[in-house]
Amino acid sequence: MQLRLGWLAEVLGDSPTLKLSSQAKALIAAGEPVINLTAGEPDFPTPEPVLQAARAALEDGHIGYTASAGIPALRQKVADYYTQATNMPVSPQEVIVSNGAKQVLYNVLSVLLNEGDKVAIPAPYWVTYPAQVAALRGQVIEVQPSQGWKVTVEDLERSGAKEARALILNSPSNPTGAVYTRAELEKLAEFCREGDFFILTDEIYEDLVYTSEGHVSLVQVAPDLQHRIVRISGLSKSYAMTGWRVGFGLAPKETIDAMTRLQSHATSNVCTIAQKAALAAFDCRATVETMRQAFHKRRDVLVDGLRDMEGVTFEVPDGAFYLMLDCKGVMDLSKDEPGCWRLASHLLEHQKLATIPGAPFGAPGCLRLSFARGEDELREAVARLKQGLQEFPG
Repeated sequence: MQLRLGWLAEVLGDSPTLKLSSQAKALIAAGEPVINLTAGEPDFPTPEPVLQAARAALEDGHIGYTASAGIPALRQKVADYYTQATNMPVSPQEVIVSNGAKQVLYNVLSVLLNEGDKVAIPAPYWVTYPAQVAALRGQVIEVQPSQGWKVTVEDLERSGAKEARALILNSPSNPTGAVYTRAELEKLAEFCREGDFFILTDEIYEDLVYTSEGHVSLVQVAPDLQHRIVRISGLSKSYAMTGWRVGFGLAPKETIDAMTRLQSHATSNVCTIAQKAALAAFDCRATVETMRQAFHKRRDVLVDGLRDMEGVTFEVPDGAFYLMLDCKGVMDLSKDEPGCWRLASHLLEHQKLATIPGAPFGAPGCLRLSFARGEDELREAVARLKQGLQEFPG
C-alpha cells in the first residue's frame, strides 16, 4: 500500500514564474532563439566588491554557523542604512537576515497567523503571497483595484480587509511595477489606523523607482504605525544578487525575536559567505544607481514599442522591471482555457517569445513582461509580440 503525502503536498503548486522561466532557459540551452521576458532577476553581474568580499571570507575561513538572525556586523549595517534612508532610528535588534525576502515573508506570516486567519492581498500580487498563506492554513482576502493597479481605501473597505490579521502592501510591485506615492500611502495609513492588523510592506524593489519622488515607505508617512509594520527587503533585485539569498526583515524586537526562533529551527542562518559578502554591498550604491538608470531606459524602450499596439492596454510601470500587459482585446473570453495561458503558449511556440500569464498573479487576460533585458532584445521582443498578437486565434 502506497502511503499518501500530507495535505500541504496537494495544496501547493509549482511557482508559475520559476516554472516558465525554467522552460524558457531550457529552450535557449537547446539552441532555440527564444527571447525570455519571464525573468524575475536582473541580467547584470553582482558588483565586484561583493565578489571580492566573498573570496576574502573563504580565504579567511569564515565557513561556520552564525547567529540565526545574522552576523552582528550585517544586522548593524542594515540598521544603519535604513536609519539614514528613512530618517527613522532602527536598531540591530529590529533586524533579521534571512534566506531572501521570501523567507522573511514566510517567517513573519508563520509567527503572526493562526489557522483560519485572513490576509488581505491587493491584486495583482506576487504568486508567493497566497501560496504561503495557504501553506499556513490561512485565508486570502483578495483586494481588487477599482482602477489601474493600485488599491484605494474604498477597495480595501469593499473587500473586508479590516477583518484581516495582516495586510500585504507591495511597492514597487511585482508584477505590475506600480509604485504608491506618498499621498496615496497617507490615505492608506488612515485606513490602517482604523483597523487592528499587521502591515507587511514588501519593498524588495525599493531602489528601482523611476519617478522624481522616488521610493516612499509606509513607515515614513505613518511612524505611529511602526509597531504594526514589518518591512521586507533584501539585496536580490537592486544589487543583482538573487542567488546569494540575502533578505532583510525590519520589525519591532518582539516580532524579530519570534521570527529568529523559527528560523533557528528551520534553516539556522543565511550562508556565512553570503553574509560576509553582503557587508560590501552597501558600499556599491553607485552601481545600484547605474542599474536603475539602465532599467529606466529599458522601460522606456518597451513602453514606446507597445504604445500603438492594437488590442492591448497597459499602465506605465513606475518601478521594478515588470509591465503588466492587458491582452483581453485579442482574446476569445468564452473559451474554457484562460486566454492568457493560450496566448503565452502561442507566443512561445510561434514567436519564440517567453512571457508569464497574468492569471496566477490575479490578473487574468494579462501577460507579465520583464524588461530585465537589453534594449535591442526588447525591441525585437516587441516586434515578435506584435506579430504574435496578429496571428493569435483568440
